Amino acid sequence: MPSPSFISTLTSIAQIKSARSSAECASLIIPRLYLSDFSTVMNEDTMSNLGVTHVVSVLDWAPEFLASIPTPHRLHISLSDLPTSNILPHLDTTTQFIKEALEQNETNIVLVHCFQGVSRSATVVCAYLIATAGMTAMESITFVQSKRKIVSPNNGFRKQLSLYAAGGAQGSAVFTVTMEERSSRSADDIDQAAERVVQETKVIIGTSSESPL
Repeated sequence: MPSPSFISTLTSIAQIKSARSSAECASLIIPRLYLSDFSTVMNEDTMSNLGVTHVVSVLDWAPEFLASIPTPHRLHISLSDLPTSNILPHLDTTTQFIKEALEQNETNIVLVHCFQGVSRSATVVCAYLIATAGMTAMESITFVQSKRKIVSPNNGFRKQLSLYAAGGAQGSAVFTVTMEERSSRSADDIDQAAERVVQETKVIIGTSSESPL
């Protein structure tokens, strides 16, 4: 785990970067689900403008959350961005957290972040799409990259996403797409799979209105 002085330095750098370019650091992946870097979550104005209500942090230290995000709306996964890091056991937890937040009502907005918004947090978002849209690991990565070009899960996380897709479809409680449904959707393109997530969320909350963002 990084030393307190190192964490303080990283936080200071993030705050400086946040003040300079925070508006460019958050990427909307699907309605009400953002992927960002650490600087974004440190900027109170940006978080307020985005309307963020729930945060998933994937960092190897515990961040200081903004007071505007209540404790039940925060999830921290302690993990380093290394190919040897085991993110797989956490993916059901992060997926369930995102699902519950988005299904609770039509105004909740989730932001998932790591330090740069490239590997760890991207893997979490990809896992959510795998579980809820029936995407393969590669499809989910390609889709998220289309929304945030710098996304690039490390090789270890890519392998674990493939394991998650294979194992989850066979019985994980957080998956809404079965193995049979996945195999029958070979003709679907990636955008149609993502749209299914949006439509299912609308059905669950009982509304057909557009997302606020």
